[in-house]
Amino acid sequence: MKKLYFLGPKGTYSELAAKKAKEVIDNIELEDISTIAKIVELVNKSDNIAVLPIENSIEGIVRQTIDNIYKSDVKIQAEIDIKIEHCIISKASDVLKIKHIISHPQALAQCQKYILENFDEKIDLVEASSTAYAGNKLKEQDETYAAIVSPHLAQELNYNILEKNIGDIKENKTRFIIISKKNLHLGKNIRTSFVFNTKNEPGALLKILSIINKYNLNLIYLESRPSKEVFGEYNFFADVDKGSNEIKEALIEIEKECNFYKMLGSYCNI
Repeated sequence: MKKLYFLGPKGTYSELAAKKAKEVIDNIELEDISTIAKIVELVNKSDNIAVLPIENSIEGIVRQTIDNIYKSDVKIQAEIDIKIEHCIISKASDVLKIKHIISHPQALAQCQKYILENFDEKIDLVEASSTAYAGNKLKEQDETYAAIVSPHLAQELNYNILEKNIGDIKENKTRFIIISKKNLHLGKNIRTSFVFNTKNEPGALLKILSIINKYNLNLIYLESRPSKEVFGEYNFFADVDKGSNEIKEALIEIEKECNFYKMLGSYCNI
């Protein structure tokens, strides 16, 4: 049976995204892997599939994901949007007993307002590698400890839920991508992602943007990242909101103006 890898441990939003992907992919078995780099490596040398986080509406792009996939032969097959909510759990039933809060640094940052309003300046914020790890860490702690976790993990762990939906920004979402070397044909493609490196001359990037304007394309994402090959050289990662079959001519023109060009995927939303 084929594997569907996700960023572990179990109980994270990555697992939630993987379960959603499993609904549209038959005969697949979930397996958690500890790093994004390892996940891409495993998919790149097999027929297996993976789900990876690529963008959060608050924190922005997940650079580890884009840095790893563009160097591989994998392609983006679909995107999945997952709503992110945080709740605080503990063995204690009273929030006044809490002296320490464990969670992933992003979760702590995204709940900063709640923490400031409900705890004094002496509260001890303990960073963990994931919200799932934070929740499981409570087993070893007394009632002075709490953890910020996802609602689905809170239900599984069966601790007291002191408060739900404590994030500072309520419309918090993470976009995940399904990657595979083989085309999975999961739906109508509505987004195309590609990476390119312009010629080292004045106005090189403007030429690319002029092509995008010429074909009336909606550029919904553009970011530069170091090429990691030549100091001062950058790759540009771009997304447009159409499938590649609709913009073939534009992509051909863009490629002609680049030193390096690579399609990362044309895909649907599920």
